[in-house]
Amino acid sequence: MYYLPPTYIRMLGWCLGEVINLTPIELACQLADMIFAETKAGYDSWLAAPAIQRVFGFDPNQRLAQVHDYNSMEILLFDNLAHQNRRANQLHWLPFSDNGEQLAGQHVQKRFNIKQMTIELMHSDYEGFVQQMQAQWHYGYQRTADYIKQYGL
Repeated sequence: MYYLPPTYIRMLGWCLGEVINLTPIELACQLADMIFAETKAGYDSWLAAPAIQRVFGFDPNQRLAQVHDYNSMEILLFDNLAHQNRRANQLHWLPFSDNGEQLAGQHVQKRFNIKQMTIELMHSDYEGFVQQMQAQWHYGYQRTADYIKQYGL
């Protein structure tokens, strides 16, 4: 979990700040006019879900279902190309729930250490790590760019 500060873009103003996996979607929709959220696959019941339940005290798959079912309001946007206002959804769900299949082999591997009762991350060498990060970045960038182009945002 981490925070990215807002960035000022001359033609748009302040944008692109975010809290990743920390700010509830309900709060984000109260604070911003436009939100891009990532659809996620469910948490695995063997490692991730029990760990999150233990640390944070809630069932992550139950919360994920609530988040994906959340309905935001419509907002009024000014379309610079058409020089008119148009209605748009405030909350945009980016299609990332298939990242497990699309990025097969590009995730950090995990294993449960029963002696220490911890989850260990198994990292590849530096070159493998760079390949993982590039694959994940390109996947996210391309999906987001395609979404923005498709909906004229």
